[in-house]
Amino acid sequence: AQIFINSHGRPLKARVELWLGPIRRVHFMDISCMNGAETPYRGCIKFKNTDSAGPQTLEISTSDDQAFPALVGVDVMTPERSKERQGVFDAIWKSSTKLYSQGDKTVRSIPIADHVKSVQLLVWSKDVGKKSFKVNVEFLQGPNCKRQYYELQCGGGTQPYHAVFETPGNGWTMRWTNTKTIHDGSHEFVVVPYELEADAPAESDEMAPHYNGFAERSDEFGYANSLGPHGNRVYY
Repeated sequence: AQIFINSHGRPLKARVELWLGPIRRVHFMDISCMNGAETPYRGCIKFKNTDSAGPQTLEISTSDDQAFPALVGVDVMTPERSKERQGVFDAIWKSSTKLYSQGDKTVRSIPIADHVKSVQLLVWSKDVGKKSFKVNVEFLQGPNCKRQYYELQCGGGTQPYHAVFETPGNGWTMRWTNTKTIHDGSHEFVVVPYELEADAPAESDEMAPHYNGFAERSDEFGYANSLGPHGNRVYY
């Protein structure tokens, strides 16, 4: 399922949970942004194969405070569409530089080039233990201004994670903190540019650390600009 959450400019506080049966939670994302219009949440969740544990339920909730409403869009893709999206994910994953995170409060800091308007994040643990992962993702602008904060927990081996995060302006850094144990939290992740400024240099895909490719806009799959991150890009 593709998920899009934003606000009318107010701080964005929301939570996304995927339940398998009544008590088993297989995905969790807690969202806290200073401006939901400037930095909306755009992510893609892969459902697990159903079994006797019960039906799958996607739950999206907001803060108890009525001052922070949110606008939510969800698109549950067809099996054919899901296979197409998995193929795109696999192509980016195989062609990109992977960063390894072992666990026990491991911290990674990734500077984001000034000409990058947004980045896409891919996380998977299939090659490093196939365990679930739990991380804190922060986007800072300036020395210590935390403008976006996310708590992410996902199945990992059977649930690769894919999302797009906005980084308008200059001076952005992504800080990645692994909150699982050193023996149980191993996973790999990829950060690559998604959208570039109009005046970005031609060699921009080689200028930022860990970035080695970016996506061009395309309406090939007919989604145009509807939900953004997963329906309207062709990857090279």
